[in-house]
Amino acid sequence: MTNKSTGDFYIGQSSNLSARFINYYNVSYLASKGNLIICRALIKYGYSNFSLKILEYCDKSVLLEREQYYLDSLNPPYNILKLAGSSSGFKLSEETKKKIRKAAPLSL
Repeated sequence: MTNKSTGDFYIGQSSNLSARFINYYNVSYLASKGNLIICRALIKYGYSNFSLKILEYCDKSVLLEREQYYLDSLNPPYNILKLAGSSSGFKLSEETKKKIRKAAPLSL
């Protein structure tokens, strides 16, 4: 997903694209994921300021490997975590948690 206003982009993977799209077009889902930069950006800039490009179709058995390849080679600004498929070890600071609570509820 690329922000047409800023050029920033996000790399993600899914074994169920329709479910992924349904989530990203659900304001409640976006608001519940307020700690994800891409969700906040979608809310801030609006859907019309984003474009979506499918980089590759692949077998489920190599999804993580391929996502990691794109994370490593493209270094997407909206991806905080640089390890494919994992939020292991990631902790929000107390200041960030306060900002998220203060900003909720979010709406488009």
